[in-house]
Amino acid sequence: MIEIGKQYSKDDLVDPSGFLRKARFHQSKFRSEILKLPFDTYGNYLIKEDGEKGLNFYDGFGVFDAVKNYRKYNKPLYSNMLRSEHIPFNIFIPLEKNKIYCKSVFNEILNNSIKAIDRIEIEFAPKEKYLKDRTAFDTYIEYTHIDNSKGIIGIEVKYTEREYKLLKDSKESIDISEKKSKYFYYTEKCGIFKKGVEEKLISDKFRQIWRNHLLGESIIIENADFKHFTSITLFPEKNCHFVETCKEYNDLLKENKNRFIGVTYEVFFEHLKKYSPDNEYLKWANYLSSRYLISDDK
Repeated sequence: MIEIGKQYSKDDLVDPSGFLRKARFHQSKFRSEILKLPFDTYGNYLIKEDGEKGLNFYDGFGVFDAVKNYRKYNKPLYSNMLRSEHIPFNIFIPLEKNKIYCKSVFNEILNNSIKAIDRIEIEFAPKEKYLKDRTAFDTYIEYTHIDNSKGIIGIEVKYTEREYKLLKDSKESIDISEKKSKYFYYTEKCGIFKKGVEEKLISDKFRQIWRNHLLGESIIIENADFKHFTSITLFPEKNCHFVETCKEYNDLLKENKNRFIGVTYEVFFEHLKKYSPDNEYLKWANYLSSRYLISDDK
């Protein structure tokens, strides 16, 4: 029997809710019982040789080919089963292969406003540095709206992550302290935020959601080709931090109108199963559920 492997003793200090600890154990168990592979350092890590074979990724739909085209072996991406960096490839490369299916799934989220999915990219940063930084979407989708204009969906994919602290004297730290920076320019220009919420937006709790949201808003402000933008944060329902943060972020908007949506894995995976066009896609959707969802008894 393959060992479940060493767990990290300080997980509950990082995440008092216990979700990080449970997710690490779940990934360790998946590696041990489903993949039947040895571990490296902690139970949620594949050894380098198995990481290089693409065993952190779904075996099908060209998922691992897309990973290799994106980046050569990198331990966090190829071997860390817990880190969310690999998850957009597992979820969105199969959807890129069938854009009609993808349209059906996202129409459940965007109130049937999508006529066609036109483009899907993983780890997308526009060539134009709208925010003058390195902000990127985990997944970027261009679509044709039912009104025949063009729209964008920018997706941030989370798993166990929470907020992060600013690094002292970093560019991000400097930019959010400078009221003339592009962050504040586009915050005012897009006109969707309530007055007086800037101090909340720059806080650790909301800053990353705000930055990713602003990237999309800046694109439709500066590029007449696009009329619609929706920022989506995708996360497990047991990640209490993002359940709370997404709800509170919505309260900072004047009115939403599909500008920001928090979507749980649980809801998204059910949409994938509902619209699966064949058994291969249903098999993949079931893989996502078994790989990332944690039952209440764990």
